[in-house]
Amino acid sequence: MKYTKPSVILLAMLLAAMAMVPCISAAEYPGYGTPGSHNVTIPGDSINLFDEFCLQKPAGLADAVPFRTYAESRESADRILAAVEKPVGTESVIGVYDLGTRQILLISQKDEILAAVYDGKTVRISTLVPELLGEIRKSGSKDVTGTGGPVGNDRITREISTRLYSVTVPAEDIVLTSYLVKKSRTDVYRTGAMDIASLHTEGWFYVNYGSSITAIGDYSSYWVTSVPFWQACQYSTQNLGAGSTAGQHKTHLKFGAPYVRYTMDMWVSCDAWLNTNDGGFTNSWYTGNSDACS
Repeated sequence: MKYTKPSVILLAMLLAAMAMVPCISAAEYPGYGTPGSHNVTIPGDSINLFDEFCLQKPAGLADAVPFRTYAESRESADRILAAVEKPVGTESVIGVYDLGTRQILLISQKDEILAAVYDGKTVRISTLVPELLGEIRKSGSKDVTGTGGPVGNDRITREISTRLYSVTVPAEDIVLTSYLVKKSRTDVYRTGAMDIASLHTEGWFYVNYGSSITAIGDYSSYWVTSVPFWQACQYSTQNLGAGSTAGQHKTHLKFGAPYVRYTMDMWVSCDAWLNTNDGGFTNSWYTGNSDACS
């Protein structure tokens, strides 16, 4: 059988791409692909942010003003949202302080927070700027390894950022304080000198200290190279634990080229006592399909 010159070039590029791709076990995520013989795991670090930044932990929690999630205070929250001309049911609601004679609704506006105070008749609005209490940045890289050692020239690099903010609400005779933890990690899958894909996992955790995670903001994103044959196939995010004592923000990215597939599954987390963590892993496998995404 004779091949045209373009066909020979295409075949050579496909073989080269396949030679650089490791087989990483997908056994931990059934359904994401056929398990291979190699596995890679990037462990996360668990830290308490008060201890990390040498900050005094809040006291007097038994006397704290209730700070409820949107789901727990939907009726009063929707009334205030309508008054400030915000969509009812908006995902930007952080929570509601209930002081009996008045409620204070906090709404995320990215780097600022809108505080709307409702006294039963009127709504007063003010803008709050969270105060940065501390920041941690870490970076590193890891070879993709199997039972026999390094696999090809594949590496995973990551950068992790953790920022702690206080959110102070002046409310006449009392000062109310909650916390915002911005936790992110950026994982890049690289073959040789080529970056194939990047997954940025970023969750904003609004914390009523010692009680609950009142809301979780999603600020994640992804990138897959536009070099021929590579395609982004699936991308999703998920927030877990809002309203409970521990929250988690998860991301999933699937991408591929002819006959090879990858998945990246990452997460960041925070609990009501400001313990934070992160983790994730990347899988890959061979397939008989050449459409890059099946």
